[in-house]
Order: sequence, then structure tokens, then C-alpha cells
Amino acid sequence: MKLRSLGYLVVEATDLSAWKSFGTEVLGLQVGQRDSDDLLWLRMDDRVQRIVIERGERDHVVASGWEFRNDLDFEEALAELDAAGVAYRRDAERAERRAVADLAVLEDPSGNILEFYWGPTRDGVPFVSPTGRVSRFLTGDEGMGHVVLACPNFRETDAFYRRLLGFELSDFADMGGAMGHFLHINTRHHSLAIVEAPQDAWFVKGGLVHLMIEVPTYEEVGFALDRATKAGCDFFETLGQHENDRMTSFYVRSPAVFPIEFGTGAIKVAYGEHVAENIPFPDRWGHVVLDVPSA
Repeated sequence: MKLRSLGYLVVEATDLSAWKSFGTEVLGLQVGQRDSDDLLWLRMDDRVQRIVIERGERDHVVASGWEFRNDLDFEEALAELDAAGVAYRRDAERAERRAVADLAVLEDPSGNILEFYWGPTRDGVPFVSPTGRVSRFLTGDEGMGHVVLACPNFRETDAFYRRLLGFELSDFADMGGAMGHFLHINTRHHSLAIVEAPQDAWFVKGGLVHLMIEVPTYEEVGFALDRATKAGCDFFETLGQHENDRMTSFYVRSPAVFPIEFGTGAIKVAYGEHVAENIPFPDRWGHVVLDVPSA
């Protein structure tokens, strides 16, 4: 299957204004063309949206959006889903709300909702961070960043992503008794990670383990850390550096409570060439988890 990248994240929210202020004032995102009582687009680059916030009755991730290069790759992927007996549905209304040409909704074997699409819309206005302290976000061919999903049906879900969807294993780790697989589909070290855990595990909030977004410099990470601290945000992990992708980052809780990793400096991998490794220690330094529940 010819998946290209992680294109966007869709979140249901009870308070769109909280996401608007958090997204622009803390993360440095830009409000897009949709800014109403029931729909908010947040931009990271020349696309009209990278995070879609929809008004609802809970604060929870709706879906992650996965991009195909064109209509032929998209239709070929749907044919592969048909052949594998994987159910999906085309959804024109969702496609309009995401500003994409066509879209199909499906679930992985652990119940995480995915949106396959092609034909995203470019915004005619250049991206400018309202903070003045973000030069740009690292997107392009690598997509918007990465997501980490809780997958109780781990083996079946791993086979779904790697054997059917075409993800490759970057590395793997025992994460405190839960297996984690870090998966790539382009040169980003991982666009997706799956963790062997129930979806009501203590570290899963709002339907997600976390979302990562990346900037070019350490200075921009520092500025963001200062903004989050000044805004009184809750943090999930302190500043630190991962062993596997070498990203230096911190984790701040979003209005949906799931953390957003804000980082820089991740290494690249080569699709079809990268050698997967076991990473028995997750961090080189820092990344102290701040709210581990007491035993």
C-alpha cells in the first residue's frame, strides 16, 4: 500500500476557544480558514489544516488522517482493503470538513479510527506563526509529525499496519512491560508508534498516547517551553532526549488532556533500508514523567 504520510489529526472538543488559544499562543499554530462555533482549523504549513477541531460532547481524538499521493494510489489502497476483508466507508461530508478530494474511514484491529484521503487543499496565505518564535514546522514529505496509539490487540494491529498498510519497523522496546513498535512510511523516524496497552490505560488520555510536532531548532523548543510554562499548562514529561529518534522535546497536555510532544533534532531513516533495533532504554536524558499514578 502506498501511504505517504500522517496528514492531520481530528479532535472532538467541548471548548473550541481553549484549543484556539492553546494552539496559537502555546504551540504557535495559525488559525485557518474555518473558525466557527463548531469547526476550527489549525495550520502548521501551507495546508489549510493540520489539526481539525470539531465541537462535540467530549474531549477526544476522532481520527488520524493518512495521505496518499493521488487518486490512483487511494483507489488501489481501497482495493487492497477489499481484498483483505477490511471494512471502510467513503464519507463525502468528512472530506468537505477536512478539505480533501476523497476520504474513507476505517478502524485498525484495536479500534483506532483512521481516515485515508488524497487531494489536500493548499492555503493561499503563507504560514506565519502568531508567536513570532516559530520559523516553521517540519512537515512536507514527512507529514505533520507522529501519533502514538494504544493497541490492546497488539499482534493483530501490528500485522495490520506492517503487512497490509506497508509501515516498516524502525525499532522496538519493552516499555515497562508493554511492547512498543515504532513505525515509518517515509524518512521520519516514526509517523506512528503502537503500544501494547488498553485504551483506558493511565497514560492514554482523550483517545491518544500522544501527538508529536517538530520545529527546526532547539531555541524554538525552548521558546515553546517558556510559553507553555507562562500559560500555566500541565506537563506530562519534562524536557529530555529520546534514545531511538534522538529528538529533544517536552510533553505538554492539550485541552483534550492527551500530551503533545514539541521537539526538534530527530534523525531520519531510509525506507526499505533501515535496520530495526531493540531500544531497552527510552531516553538519553530527561523526559521525567510527572504524573505517574501511585501504586
